[in-house]
Amino acid sequence: MISMCLVIGTLFLQSLTVVFRLRLKSTEEAMGLEKTQSRIHKFIYYPILGVTLISGIVLAVKTGAFSEGKWIHVKLALLMILIALGVQNGKQIKETVLPKKYAMMVHIAIFIVGACMIYLATIKPF
Repeated sequence: MISMCLVIGTLFLQSLTVVFRLRLKSTEEAMGLEKTQSRIHKFIYYPILGVTLISGIVLAVKTGAFSEGKWIHVKLALLMILIALGVQNGKQIKETVLPKKYAMMVHIAIFIVGACMIYLATIKPF
């Protein structure tokens, strides 16, 4: 649960900094922020994502969650969407010119998918 929240939080902040970078006037500041974003994405986001995937699969197999409830299947589908949004966020970090609408759509989608995943992990509604 903690690693899942770290993945969602890191991805959420990364997408937020992409939106903020679009407001910077100085090219040097934007380049510095892009370099920091790229390092965080490579060296923090991907390792945490790997830990989350491995621990989630091990936990689901040990507890029998695959056979007990359908919530795990929905959560896995949301995880695939979140991974796709993470890849998209990584591409946005490398872009120097990016429409603000496009960056905001990814940011909002990460928030909604993350909130749904946390809800399903804590409540297990079905």
